[in-house]
Amino acid sequence: MFDAVARSVDLLSTSFVLGATIWFFFVQSPLLLRRMGRESFVPLQMQLTFVLFQSLTLALALAAVAAVAHRRVADAVTIAAGVALLGGLTNRFVIVPRALRAGGQSRKAIAGKDDQSSTADFASVGAGSKTKTLHRAVVLLVVVMLAGAVVHGVALVT
Repeated sequence: MFDAVARSVDLLSTSFVLGATIWFFFVQSPLLLRRMGRESFVPLQMQLTFVLFQSLTLALALAAVAAVAHRRVADAVTIAAGVALLGGLTNRFVIVPRALRAGGQSRKAIAGKDDQSSTADFASVGAGSKTKTLHRAVVLLVVVMLAGAVVHGVALVT
């Protein structure tokens, strides 16, 4: 019974991580950027990013704890959950706060440049040249987190 509950919590948490990340980065962000323009989009995206990474951190921690609870061994499934958690924690507590500060400081640089904005450009550079490295670090750690979560999720359902 306990194993079934832990496995369910693991599966639901991992599903949330995958779904929320895909929605945030591949559906919501491109749509809002096109509709709002970069100047209006960046402040909203910064607030949403903070909320996203708070919730992802909680879900990743739940998944990792539940994986250990129902697997009881350090196998590829629990290691993948740990990799996802590490990527999420690093983003939440190290990279994202710095990126948000830099994004706030660079908002003046994007004023009036909505016509120069594309989704691919924003994904690569963020709010401007001052945020480029931090934005790419956030994206890299999201890829690490997703890779761990996908491997973990696939192992859970097979």
